Amino acid sequence: MTSVRLVAPLAGWAMPLEDVPDPAFAQHLVGDGMAIDPTADELRAPCDGVVLAVHRARHACTLRTASGAEILLHVGVDTVGLGGEGFTVHVRDGQSVRAGDRLLSFDMDLLGRRARSLVSMMVVVNGEGYSVDGRRTDREVAVGEPVMEVHGGDMATGAPEDAGDGAGTERRAVRLRIAHGLHARPAAALANAAKAHAGPVSILSGGRTANAKSVVALMGLGTALGDELTITASGPGAASIVASLAALIDQGLGDPVVTLAAAPVAPVSATAPPPAEAGDIAPPFVAGAEILLKGTIAVPGIAVGSAVRLFRTAVPIVEEGRGPAVEERRLRDALAGVAARLATAAARRPEHAAIFEAHRTLIDDPELLEEALTQMSAGKSAESGWSATMRRHAEALSRMADPRMAERAADMRDLEQQVLEVLAGRAPRLRLADMVEGAIVLADEFLPSDLADVPPGRLGALCMAQGGPTSHAVILAASLGLPTVVALGVQARRVPDGAPVILDGNRGELRVFPPPEVMTATRDAVTLRAAHRAENRKSAALECVTADGARIEVFANLGRAADAAGAVAEGAEGCGLLRTEFLFLERQSAPTEDEQAAQYQEVADALGGRPLVIRTLDVGGDKPLPYLPLPKEENPVLGLRGVRVGLRQPELLRSQIRAILRVTPAGACRIMVPMIASPEELRTVRTMIDEERAALHRAEPIAVGAMIEVPAAALTADRISAVADFLSVGTNDLTQYALAMDRGNPHVAAQLDALHPGVLRLIRLAVTGAGRFGRPVAVCGGSASDPMAAPLLLGLGVTELSATPAVIADLKAFIRTLRLDDCRAVAEAALEKDSADEVRRLVTERWPEL
Repeated sequence: MTSVRLVAPLAGWAMPLEDVPDPAFAQHLVGDGMAIDPTADELRAPCDGVVLAVHRARHACTLRTASGAEILLHVGVDTVGLGGEGFTVHVRDGQSVRAGDRLLSFDMDLLGRRARSLVSMMVVVNGEGYSVDGRRTDREVAVGEPVMEVHGGDMATGAPEDAGDGAGTERRAVRLRIAHGLHARPAAALANAAKAHAGPVSILSGGRTANAKSVVALMGLGTALGDELTITASGPGAASIVASLAALIDQGLGDPVVTLAAAPVAPVSATAPPPAEAGDIAPPFVAGAEILLKGTIAVPGIAVGSAVRLFRTAVPIVEEGRGPAVEERRLRDALAGVAARLATAAARRPEHAAIFEAHRTLIDDPELLEEALTQMSAGKSAESGWSATMRRHAEALSRMADPRMAERAADMRDLEQQVLEVLAGRAPRLRLADMVEGAIVLADEFLPSDLADVPPGRLGALCMAQGGPTSHAVILAASLGLPTVVALGVQARRVPDGAPVILDGNRGELRVFPPPEVMTATRDAVTLRAAHRAENRKSAALECVTADGARIEVFANLGRAADAAGAVAEGAEGCGLLRTEFLFLERQSAPTEDEQAAQYQEVADALGGRPLVIRTLDVGGDKPLPYLPLPKEENPVLGLRGVRVGLRQPELLRSQIRAILRVTPAGACRIMVPMIASPEELRTVRTMIDEERAALHRAEPIAVGAMIEVPAAALTADRISAVADFLSVGTNDLTQYALAMDRGNPHVAAQLDALHPGVLRLIRLAVTGAGRFGRPVAVCGGSASDPMAAPLLLGLGVTELSATPAVIADLKAFIRTLRLDDCRAVAEAALEKDSADEVRRLVTERWPEL
């Protein structure tokens, strides 16, 4: 048996394959080996061998050792989509190399921005007859340091098996419908499927034949979207395996399938389609019966008025250009025109200038321009080159698990449309600023440019068929006080112009053709509420005390430092939840301790000594970080989330703890730990805090709390309270876990309601458990911003609410009218109901002003 020692081809953090954020590698479908998160920009040979192939996208290279082991070196995850951009190849196919020779170099900044992860894999792809051991993982490694051994005898070279032409041979041709050809992931899926056949199986493409059971051979075909693959198999069962492989190829082998008839450069996300042609819109609703559309709450509030449709129509695109020089001049002029518009928008809305400046940065991005110019040099028009470029990048963003990053795809589509409209000589669509006052405007998705010059008070509300609740457009809508509902679905297109509608941003609903008396009553209620809100803001700074003298603290949920001063102006008595993710998301490296400390201090200063509860980093699940390698998970919301990530990456957590401990005055801050499921988790974090406090020579203790977000935490709140100084209920996650409904799933999200009796019972258990140790209980989830929930939460024993700043003045005014005895009676009755709807009816019967 021959053994080959492999050295590290990259400098960085070595990790098991199971931690790679790509299921094909993590599940060993490509082969066995290890991974490295690189800290340097060169890939070097891990052993002596021969270069079998450099992938056409230049992101991967395969070596064959003297013993026949084929070693795939794959830089980054989903880097095939870059088409070679950012990579430089230093070897050629068939070249002999020595351990340490340079194979590839790459632009780490570019890959960090554009790829899903920089984590790079080293795997043995012809695993039959070979074994891997001696992996040195979970530590820093240097280039050339021994990290793995491969054992096995001399193996076949991977040449195609003889498919044969005699009896029992079957062939079938099929088109490849995946955007980047047979790169590692689909090649592994195809090879594993082919191995189920005992006889030879081969793939013919472009005059080259490969052994279908070899990942390397399949990658070496250099296939691309639309290529014809001919599958050949011989022996018993040949017809069956050929049919099976043809079906797998047609289904994409795990990659998204592209419709070849249209032959787009990149598929457009199904969740964010391009502007529709008029003929694509379903027949409009007709008056006579009320229609209820349910979506996702983005900005709370209620509006009554007439619908105004603002659905975009596609700009016709002529594929062929009039020559590269002409098309380049047209595109550059259009980009300059849009950049000027964005500068004007930033000047009009200085409080949100950063959004428009971000768009100007994208317009000036040399990589976007270069990509579009490359297409024009091949004969494409400016419209075609720009559209293909922007859609490819929008699609890449929309596939990301982090919803905030996925929603940045809207920015790309915004800029795509703005430039296309200028190129087409089309006047910008009707400006929102010019619409009739109080209009309730419907669109597939609003873009930041749509809201650039809308004055406060002009519009009534916004409704989106698509979009997400944290998009840039929603941020602007919230600053304008515009009730907004997103993700209403395609049925929103059926709402006709001028239809009477009621938008309920508190419930995520749009009522179309409601009865006239309901319209009138709701309009009167909205007018009255506006007057009450103006009055409530006059007393918002006062302490919040119930009518019978119970002190209830009303804090604000904050998502960035700049929001703190505005929250205080709205009456916030402190911050009950600072979501520190704003420091960690949308960047390629973790913030330093000094960066964090400066931001936390800015919030504390703006609060003027009021309490500041800082939640430690809550990522994982639906909020991945590109620089934090976490394993690909089948169900991420049940995996590495919240405190579990901090305990897995203790230095990241310790850095954040140190930054919080540095905030002055020392008594202003409290630390809150997310997703606690057991006392032991919190005890471990407390030990870290005590160690870091001692290292900083800080004598003052700091309060440490646990977020109650999983049912197990509510059920064991008494045990957790023995370790915690306070509890805070995160009703968003608690509700999704209690009801087994993913709040990111559009099919069930509308049914999620934190006033479900089961959720209320869990909150009561948490309060009862905390009471054994005299610990206060807060609610910082979405329920705290829902006035209908306030009497129930107070009745269950909650003494602090941390809400969206915009609702604080009204919330405090309402609480001042409540008596705890009434709240307790209604809360007890609510626990006996069967549904959230019944609970809401119960509350409105007692407090009809809601």
